[in-house]
Amino acid sequence: MHPLPDWDNLTFSLTETDWLYRAFGDSEKSPVWEAGRFVRFEDIPVSPAASFVSYGLGIFEGLKAQKTADGRILLFRPDKNAERFQKSAEYLLMAPYPVETFIEACEEVVRRNLRFVPPPDKGSFYVRPLQHAVQPQLGLAPCHVFSVTIFGSPVGGYFAGKVDPGGRIGGGVEGGVRLRVLEQGRVAAGGTGNAKAMGNYAGGIARAYKWKKAGFDDVLHLDARHVRYVTETSGSNVFLRRKDGVIVTPPLDDQILAGVTRDSVIQVARKLLGCTVEERPLSIEETIEDGEELFCTGTAWTVQSVREIVFRDKAYTFDSNETQKELKEKIRGIQTGEAPDPFGWTHEVKTA
Repeated sequence: MHPLPDWDNLTFSLTETDWLYRAFGDSEKSPVWEAGRFVRFEDIPVSPAASFVSYGLGIFEGLKAQKTADGRILLFRPDKNAERFQKSAEYLLMAPYPVETFIEACEEVVRRNLRFVPPPDKGSFYVRPLQHAVQPQLGLAPCHVFSVTIFGSPVGGYFAGKVDPGGRIGGGVEGGVRLRVLEQGRVAAGGTGNAKAMGNYAGGIARAYKWKKAGFDDVLHLDARHVRYVTETSGSNVFLRRKDGVIVTPPLDDQILAGVTRDSVIQVARKLLGCTVEERPLSIEETIEDGEELFCTGTAWTVQSVREIVFRDKAYTFDSNETQKELKEKIRGIQTGEAPDPFGWTHEVKTA
């Protein structure tokens, strides 16, 4: 059996757990998907000619389970991840995986790895669903044979305990992260930026690594069409609170992922905090000139304050994090069961 991590020093990294879920599908058969099964966490055999290996025909998701103070286990909005999993698959011409089966499989992954769910306030159990085109094939063409794999790992905060290439520990997360603005798109215009496709992230690793070596926590991309409008970091959505109190976030399009935390922040800001939230293009000039507060959202990042951006070698600071703290507290309270859930977002994993 795999050993448990040190709960007091948990980072956002992989801990191998006991069980994972696997299912296979063929869009030329009826039904498309076979019944899934649970196997020990181990290496998975795959053909070297599998389409996802050569051509990147694969997608993934990320969602968290939390242990509450009274011992319950809560998944946060698994239905939204299941729906996005389907949409991402369809963008890549893969068969969508059934929503209810997705949710049931995620629940059972948590149950079978229950000893790896961190104690309250020590971290969360991160669930990682994957879908790949495993059909052996040479040549660019749609595939009809797929696999779904779901595993999990206990994790701490995204920046917790990290030593970046510049030698800093923790990425300065207490005061907010530091971002380098890149005058290039995160993804190609008209591409798969609105899908959680594996290929969207590969190129960003090298771009971010360069600037992490220079002391930044991540990069902030401008749009691929006009090279003027803010889009995303390497893996999070972006929000700006203007000096007039209005919150602005880029609208969903072919370069913006429909983040589950993004949607949660919009709803909490509007309905619980009474804020005005606009989903519209956000220029880098507006960000610099009218911004009071900048923050990023994502399942891994949660709601993360930005203390500084550097654009064309000039630094711009954001001293306020008032809204970010309120939003993080509200969402964290719902996720951990410490606060009421007026939206019906949490999904209890029954363990007995």
